[in-house]
Amino acid sequence: LPHQYHQDIDDDDDQANSSHKIIPTIHKPTASGEGERDAQSSKESSKTKINQSNYSDFNVQNLIQNDLKKYVNTLIPKDYPGFVQCHVKRNQAGITKGFAAIFTLSLDGQDANSQIALLSARKQLTMSGHAEYFIGIDFENSSKNLNDENSLATLKGLNMTGSEYVLYDHQNSSTNDRNKQQSVAIIYDERVFGSNQPTKFTVLLCDAEKNIGQIKENETIIDEWRSGRSTSFIQIHNKTPTYDEKSKTYTLNLYGNRVKLPSHKNFQLITSIDDHNDNVIMQFGRIDDSNFALDYRYPLTALQAFAIALSCFHNRLHS
Repeated sequence: LPHQYHQDIDDDDDQANSSHKIIPTIHKPTASGEGERDAQSSKESSKTKINQSNYSDFNVQNLIQNDLKKYVNTLIPKDYPGFVQCHVKRNQAGITKGFAAIFTLSLDGQDANSQIALLSARKQLTMSGHAEYFIGIDFENSSKNLNDENSLATLKGLNMTGSEYVLYDHQNSSTNDRNKQQSVAIIYDERVFGSNQPTKFTVLLCDAEKNIGQIKENETIIDEWRSGRSTSFIQIHNKTPTYDEKSKTYTLNLYGNRVKLPSHKNFQLITSIDDHNDNVIMQFGRIDDSNFALDYRYPLTALQAFAIALSCFHNRLHS
């Protein structure tokens, strides 16, 4: 690999082996034409200025200006053209680097001066070693003050390995996690931990048109899914990168040429179990040391997409 690839070390991945980092490549349309259609949609969305939305019922800027909290919880319409293009910025420094960090999600504009802040998050490790991310929208007060009481939602790690996360909604008055809305779960395949294979994970989304019912005490939507007690979930997973035997590297065709550097964090989410299906609903990847592109669309909200991205900022063992 070129020298600059070796300099891209994910501090929170706890390793510097570049053999299984995912190299971004420009998306190539598939023979079915579906990829070509998506690529065109992505191209069109990148040209669409945020103050000139061509979708009459879903004007991003107007929704943000009218009610930011409502917007970050609003589902992107099925027929919204292309992706909503955002980026995540990570700020970490000092002796807590890698254990405590501040993240911000911003809607991309034409340039850095026209970006719109959407969400912020504070990462912390609990006494038991679980990672938690407190997510909020109050940018006037420091994100360092975000906690379980004043945040909009919390992404909670369920174990020390960082293989399972659940997003808890704090917008109701309940102080009991069991009675708080659980809208997203992220489940990483532990079988690839410590190997030279790229990360594999599944995302569970609660179907807005269905009710999963009361969750048992001390359980989560992951338990509901595994037990088969509820089928009210939309399942999506990350697309398997292509392995190049000659160069011994993994590559992933990403839309828009927004992801610039190889990283373990580069991924695309698809709804089909068929990896050849180009129906990408989210893509995430490294731009530089502190910035990451995040593009999403139906069936995700900004809050859900941000939570999914945050889950990849965890120390997971690799060879």
